[in-house]
This record gives sequence, C-alpha cells and structure tokens, in this order.
Amino acid sequence: MRTGMASRDADIDKGKGRMTPIAPKMLAERIVESIVEAAARGQFLPGDRIVEAEVARQLNVSRVPVREALRLLESQGVVENIPYRGMRLMEVTPHSMKSLRKVRLALELLAAKEVQAAAAGNPALLAPLSDCVARIREAAEAGDSFHLALLDMEFHREMCGLTGNRALMQAWQPLARQLTIVVGLSTYLQDSLKFIVQEHVDLVEVLRGGDVAALEEIMEKHILEVPDAVNYERLRARGGGAVSRPGA
Repeated sequence: MRTGMASRDADIDKGKGRMTPIAPKMLAERIVESIVEAAARGQFLPGDRIVEAEVARQLNVSRVPVREALRLLESQGVVENIPYRGMRLMEVTPHSMKSLRKVRLALELLAAKEVQAAAAGNPALLAPLSDCVARIREAAEAGDSFHLALLDMEFHREMCGLTGNRALMQAWQPLARQLTIVVGLSTYLQDSLKFIVQEHVDLVEVLRGGDVAALEEIMEKHILEVPDAVNYERLRARGGGAVSRPGA
C-alpha cells in the first residue's frame, strides 16, 4: 500500500513539471485595463453607469470575465455597486479627492524620505526615476494624457518600490488605478503637459539633493495642489468612443 502511494506521489511530482504555463495577463485583467483607460480618457465619467453587457459587447468578450473585472475594480474603489442604480464609476468630488490625496501623501512621503536617505549613499538608485521622467516627457510632447497618467503612476510606483518596503507597496498599490483615472481626467483637458514633466524633474533633483524640508514641501505641492473640479461637459464634448478592445 505504501509503495503504491509513494509511486502515485512520484507521478504527481513528475506531473508538476508538465503543467501548462499560465498567460502573463488574464483576460479579466486586460478588461480592467481597458475600463481604466476609458475612464482616464473621459469615455466613462465619474458616476456613469458601467453596464456589464455593453462592456462585453464592445470588447467582444463574454460577460463572465467582465463581471470578474468589475468585481476587482470594486475591491479597489474604482467602481461602486449602488443598489437600484447598478455598477458606476467612482465619483470625483472635493471630499473624495481630499481623502485620497491625504492617504497618498502619507504613503508617498514615507517612500520619498526613505529613497532620499538611501540615495545619499547610492545616487545610482535614482536612475529608474530619471528614466521614467524621460518617458513622461515623451508622452507630454506627444500630447498623450492617458499614457502620461500611466507613466506618472509608474514613477510613483517605482519610488515606492525602491524602498524595499513591502507593506508600503501593499498599501499604495490599491490606490494606483483610482489615481490613474484622476490624473488622466485632470490632464486630459490641459493645454500643455509640460508642467507635469517639470514637477517630476524637480522631485528627482530634491531626492538627489538630500534636503528633507524641501522634499516635504515639494511632495505636498505635487500631491495636494490638484484641482478638485472636473469639467464634465467639456469632457463629454471631447470624450466618447468605444472602450478599447483588450490586447488591441
């Protein structure tokens, strides 16, 4: 009996090596990205209803992965399931934005201070942030507000990641998609995106310079001084269009 069990265990162990690799990105994750992109581009506006069947139709997928994607977005605060009103994109109000920015500032200021201290002995640590700024500049010059929003979040994700503080990253990551939408909406109607580039250039310089007081000042300005108002009518006039197809 024991020999049979051992043989079966050995077969299972051998079988582990023959499992088919899972695709890097599941369909639901790609649908999440499509919805976030549509929201950041103003195709869905804060408070708009997101109809599962319509999203599935536009993306040419079944409703099952769309439902899974919406559940994930709900867990991250991007959409809200409101009784009798359905699934709706998060509201962007002065109160909600103030709350979001306060939490973001607390997390990112902690990250920035740790990175600044570490960079004092290892300036090369800041190279990934400088590379990201270069890509932000390219997106700004191309006038691509959504790509800029993604790169903006990548910059801050990289900064948090450079701390090596796993708990900090776990706290910050759920905010990322909300922030991508907020940044996308706030930059979509800007006549020029150059000031966003300069803000990140200045932040890297302060991280390199080692002045903690200057770091606190620039982080507060960078995160807290963001317009609360969203010009919905102008967004509706310039937005619209279908949700991008996953993988397209």
